[in-house]
Amino acid sequence: MKNIALKVEKRNEKEIKNNTARKLDRADYLPAVMYGLKKEPAIIKIKRKELTTLLKGHSILSVIFDIQIDEKSKDSEAVIIKEYQRDPISRKLMHLDFLRIEMKKEIETVVPIRILNEDIAIGIKDDGGVLQHGLREFRILCLPANIPEQIDYDIKELGMNEIIRVENIEVDEKIKILNDPAEVIVSIIPPTELKEEDLVTEEEGEEGAEEPEVVGEKKPEEEGGDVAEGKAEDKQKESRKE
Repeated sequence: MKNIALKVEKRNEKEIKNNTARKLDRADYLPAVMYGLKKEPAIIKIKRKELTTLLKGHSILSVIFDIQIDEKSKDSEAVIIKEYQRDPISRKLMHLDFLRIEMKKEIETVVPIRILNEDIAIGIKDDGGVLQHGLREFRILCLPANIPEQIDYDIKELGMNEIIRVENIEVDEKIKILNDPAEVIVSIIPPTELKEEDLVTEEEGEEGAEEPEVVGEKKPEEEGGDVAEGKAEDKQKESRKE
């Protein structure tokens, strides 16, 4: 997949000091930070509509952007979205963390698993089984240009009480799956009634919806520096975020 060009704007000191998240939201801007490769973190903002359009049809953590901050400069930086936050109700993006990357250096990221032909799987269609999901995304290691949108697996031949594990998945030799080979991706089990303890009460559901959903995990070693530098960048980023 080709890199996608994305224009962003630097946030000025006044915007950062005054914690203008609501003003940015009303103006349809998305706050973000860009860090990594031992460079100074950049506090930026992005036009939400433009980003949403660019992300259509793509897995959010698989896209490589060429970010240009200064319109007068022709230079751009290759980045991936390392972490993002969504509003738990509207599902609207609230904040992004971009990680600078080198196109010729392998990086670790996550890609979704897409299960194919679930409705015609033997264990479901013929035997009335229920599909039970386990792992829903892979941690992979590869060059940025080789990051797939998703990894597909066809389960039409999967029977009752059969299990698909990480070790059963074949991917391009340019991609290495980092998950435990024994982790379960899907299985087909006989239909059973839900136990009382498995039911989620409305009160528990409401409590779970109060906090923004945060997706992704930053690791200092992935940012191109040692642990001490990674912690310093994290502290600097937190102090300059809204």
